[in-house]
Amino acid sequence: MTRFYAALAMMVFVGGVFAEDKKEAAKFDPAKVEGKWMVTELTKYGEKADTKEMKDPAEFTKDTIKMKTGLGEFTFKYAVDPKTDPMGLDLEITSEQFKGTKAKGILKLDGDTLKLTYNSEPGAERPTKFESGKDSKVLSFVFTRAKAEKKDK
Repeated sequence: MTRFYAALAMMVFVGGVFAEDKKEAAKFDPAKVEGKWMVTELTKYGEKADTKEMKDPAEFTKDTIKMKTGLGEFTFKYAVDPKTDPMGLDLEITSEQFKGTKAKGILKLDGDTLKLTYNSEPGAERPTKFESGKDSKVLSFVFTRAKAEKKDK
């Protein structure tokens, strides 16, 4: 009888864990990031960067990001892991320049503000904070939804 209660307790615990995973996975809705976003802040390798070269909005779909920088136009495909805190982000450049380059990052959506930070060093660890330390290879962006794109989501 003791084994029965132990097995029952284990089933309840494991079921609760899976239910929690489903709740966490449901927190990220890709539709909420779709649209055009303006870069309002950029910290690059620990230094505040001028965002004038990024006057065109970045365009997010449910699985891609397109943005123009001083180095050219880039397209990234991305995947989000909503179970981590902050949310994990895996990026891969699909445009010709730097094609196949992968990076690990984090993402946070708060209304019409989107924070995205990633480590540009190949094979480097995922950042844990939305900041770029001095002498790091981390880029940290703050985006604001473009005015014409503001949504009630």
